[in-house]
Amino acid sequence: MERERGLLLAVAAALISGFSVFINGVAVTFADPFVYAALKNTGALLFLGAALLAFRELGNLRNLSLRQWGMLALIGVIGGSIPFLLFFWGLKLGGAAVSSFIYRSLFLFAGVFGFIILKERIGAKDIAAGAVMLIGSAFLVSGGFSFGFPQMLVLGATLMWALEYTLSRKLMADINPRVVMVSRMFFGAIVLFVFLAANGSLTTITITTDMLLWLGITSLLLFGFVSAWYSSLKHLPVLQASSILAAGGIVTAVLNLAFLGKAVAPGEAFGLLLILGGALAMVGAADTLRTLQKARELLPGMVR
Repeated sequence: MERERGLLLAVAAALISGFSVFINGVAVTFADPFVYAALKNTGALLFLGAALLAFRELGNLRNLSLRQWGMLALIGVIGGSIPFLLFFWGLKLGGAAVSSFIYRSLFLFAGVFGFIILKERIGAKDIAAGAVMLIGSAFLVSGGFSFGFPQMLVLGATLMWALEYTLSRKLMADINPRVVMVSRMFFGAIVLFVFLAANGSLTTITITTDMLLWLGITSLLLFGFVSAWYSSLKHLPVLQASSILAAGGIVTAVLNLAFLGKAVAPGEAFGLLLILGGALAMVGAADTLRTLQKARELLPGMVR
C-alpha cells in the first residue's frame, strides 16, 4: 500500500514539475532569475507553513534534536538555495540543451547517493532502465554536446539536489515530511535573501501586478510539487522516485506544443518515449499495474 501511494505521489510530482517548467519559462521573464527564485521559494514556504499549522504539526519542531536541526539546515543550503543560484546562473550563460540533459540525469546521481548513503539496492534491471532513459535524454539535445563553465554550474546544482533528496529520505525515517519541506524552504530562503542583499539585488526589487500574479501561481505550483515529491520520497527508493520525476519533461513538451506551437521533432518524440519506457521499467510492470488500479479507486471516472 505504501509503495503504491509513493508511486502515485511521484507521478503527481512529475506532472506538476512538467507544468511548472512550462509556466516558469514565462514567469521568470518578469524579474531577475535570482530574485524570482527567492520570491517564489518564499511564497511556497508560506503555503507550506500554513499546511504545517493546519495539520497541527508545529509541535514536531520542538522535538527535534540539535543534530536534526543541523541536517535540516544543510538540506536548506544544498537543496533550497545554492543549487537554484547555480542552475539559473548556468542557464543564463547559455547551452540550455546540454544543461537540460545534465539535469535530466539527476536520477543517476540520486541512485549512486542512495546506494552509498541509504544502502539501496541497484539491480541489473535498474541499470538497463537507467541506460534507456539516458539515451532518451540524449535524443533531446540539439546542436551537439559541449561542456563548459555553464554546464559545470548545472552539474553542481544537479549533484546537490540529488544529494539533498537522498539525505531528505534518510531524515524522513524519523521526521515528518512536512517538517523537512518547511525547513528546506525556510533555510533556503535565508541563504537566497542573504545572497540578494550581498549583490545589491534586494534594494532593486520592484513587484508589479503581473509579477505578483505569476509569483502566486508559481509559488502554489512549487508548494504542490514539494508536497507530493517529498511525500513520495518517504515511500520510494530515491532512484525510482527520481526516475519517475524525469518523465515530467513529457508534460512540458505537450504544453509547449499545445500553447506555444513548438513542434516536437521525431527524434525528440522518440527520446521522450524512451524516458517514459525506462521509468516504467524501473518501477516494474506489476507495480505499475497496481498503481493504475489504485488511481482508478482514488479517481473514479477519470481513468476509464
